[in-house]
Amino acid sequence: MRFSWVLATSFLLWQVSAFGKEEEAQEVQKLCPTVVVDYEYDLNFTDTEKRLLCGSPGVKAWENIPLRQAQYHMLNFLSARGYHKPFMQITGDTLYIKPGEPTLIRSLRLKPDMPELGIDNFWLPRGRPLTPTELNTIESWASVKMSRLGYPCSQIKTFGDPVTGDVDVEIYPGELWNISKVEADPIPGVRGGMLDRYRAYKLGDRYNSMLLEISADRLKASQIVINSQYSPDCTEPGLVEQRNLPGKPRLVSFGFGFDSENYFTIRGSWRNSRLSETASLLDLSSTLSYRSQKLLGTLDWFYLPVPSQHYLKSYLRIQREFEQRYESRSIKAVFAPAWMGDVAGIRGDIYLGPSLQFESTVRGDGPRTARILTLDMGVGGQSHLFEYFKLSPQSGYQFNLFGSTSDKGSGSDVSATTNTADFTRLWNVLSLEPEIWIFGIRGSFATTRPGPGTNPEDLPPSFKYFLGGSDEMRGFARKSLPNEGAGALTKVYLGGELRLNNSLPYSLQPLVFSDWGWLGEEPLKLDPRMFWSPGLGLRWESPIGVLRGSIGQGFVSGKDTEAYEKLATTQLYFSIGEQF
Repeated sequence: MRFSWVLATSFLLWQVSAFGKEEEAQEVQKLCPTVVVDYEYDLNFTDTEKRLLCGSPGVKAWENIPLRQAQYHMLNFLSARGYHKPFMQITGDTLYIKPGEPTLIRSLRLKPDMPELGIDNFWLPRGRPLTPTELNTIESWASVKMSRLGYPCSQIKTFGDPVTGDVDVEIYPGELWNISKVEADPIPGVRGGMLDRYRAYKLGDRYNSMLLEISADRLKASQIVINSQYSPDCTEPGLVEQRNLPGKPRLVSFGFGFDSENYFTIRGSWRNSRLSETASLLDLSSTLSYRSQKLLGTLDWFYLPVPSQHYLKSYLRIQREFEQRYESRSIKAVFAPAWMGDVAGIRGDIYLGPSLQFESTVRGDGPRTARILTLDMGVGGQSHLFEYFKLSPQSGYQFNLFGSTSDKGSGSDVSATTNTADFTRLWNVLSLEPEIWIFGIRGSFATTRPGPGTNPEDLPPSFKYFLGGSDEMRGFARKSLPNEGAGALTKVYLGGELRLNNSLPYSLQPLVFSDWGWLGEEPLKLDPRMFWSPGLGLRWESPIGVLRGSIGQGFVSGKDTEAYEKLATTQLYFSIGEQF
C-alpha cells in the first residue's frame, strides 16, 4: 500500500498551479484561530486530530503547534479521507486549507492478470474515495480469494494513484498448496481422529480456506468446542494447524423468538457433546409455542472405536400440535443406522430404520388413537456454498428426501406409504461481490398412499398435508388449504423470491416473491385448481437475529374456486427468522 511519493509529487504540482488563484469559499470552518478549512461539508475531524492541528490548551508541550507541522498532519488527515489534491497556504499566523474534490477509485487492475479471481465482479471499492481503508479492503478481498484457490501464503500489495484513482493490485502467489498434514489440538476425553468426520476436506485436497471455515463452523455447531480455527504454516507448505478451544462437555442453552403465526417460541436444551471417547452426542430439548409444544431427546451414537462417519441415529419426540383445523398429540421413537459425509461438494446424511409412533386426534378428522410402526428412510444434503452462507443466504442449494411405509397388522393400525421431498436453490445474480441481487426458488412435494384395508379417514393428521402460512403460500392463512376436511393426500408447492442486498441504509433487504401451490384429494393426483400468492417483503439482519416481514395476496384459479374466495385474502407476516 504505497502512494506516498506520488501523493507528495501531486501535492506540490497542485500547490504551484493553485497558488495565487482566488476562489470564492462556500463555507469556512474555523477549527481554531490558526487553522481554517474552506469546505462546504464537515470533514468530522476527531478530537485527537484537532489537538494535533490546533494544540492542547493547558498542556505546555502541545499548547502551540507549528503551522508547518499542522500542515503535515492536515495532509495526512485529508488523504485518509480521500482528498489528495488540497490547496494549503500559510498566511501570517493562519493555515488556510481548501481540500478540493476527493479522488474516487476508478479501476482495479491485477498484476499479473488472474481472471479466476473475478476482480471485474468486485464492485464495492469502485466509486469510493481512495483511502488507506479502501486499499486494505481490496487487499483483504484478494487475499481471501487467493486462499480459496490454493494459495494461503500469497502476498498482496496495492498502489493507488491519487490523481487518476486507478488502483494496481500486485499479487505474489507463493506456492500452490495441497493439504498434506493437519496438526490439531487434542480435545479432552476424545480419541484422536474422531472429529475428522466434521471436515469438509480430505488430506491431499487442494487448499481452500472456505472448506476449512466450514469445517471449523461444524465443530463449533456441535458444541464439542467453543472455538476452532485453521491456519496455514507458511514455513512448511501443506501443513495446516488447527487450534481448538474445548469447553465443558455439557452445555445448557436457551433462546426465544416471535412471529405473527406462532406468537412466541421458547427453546431450551441440554447437550452432552462428548458422551464417549468417540464424541457421541446426547441432546435434550424443549420447544414451546402457541401452535406447537415439543420435547425431543436425540442420541447420535458413534459406536465404532476408530474414526468413522457411521453412527446410530435415535430420537424420542413428544409433541402436541394445536392448529385451527385439528389438535393432535403424538409420541414417536426412531432407531436407525446412519451415515454422514461429504461427496462431490455436498454434505450428506442418510439413515434407514424402524420408527414407532402413537398419535391421538383430539380435535378434527382422524382416528382417536393410532399405533403406527413404519420403516423410515431419509436423505438430506446441502452444498458447501449453501452451508458457508447459511447465516446470510445467497448461493448454493439444499434438499431433503423422506419415505416411510407401514403395514396394517404388522404392529400398525394403518397401512400407508408416505413420500416427501423439499429443496432450496439460491443464486448470486451476476456473481457480484459482495452480492446485490439474490434469486431463490424453493419447493416441496408430498403424497400419502393408503394401503389395503386403510381408508383416508383412518389416517392421523401427520399423514395429511396443508398449504398456507409463512412456510408455504404466504397469501393464505396458516394451514387454511384445503378449505374443509382433515387435509389433502398430495401437495405440491413452488416459490420464488428476488432479494436486494448491500444497497440500502442499515443493510435493509427488500424482496418480492410469488408462491404457487396445488393440492390433491387422492395420492399422486392434483385437483384442477391452483393457488397463487404474490407479495412484497423486507429482511434485516439485526444484532438480535434476522427480522423479516411480508405482505402477500392470495388468488385461486381453475375449477370450483367459489369455496376458496373467502380464503384468498391479504396476509401480513412478521418474524425473527428467515426463509431464504
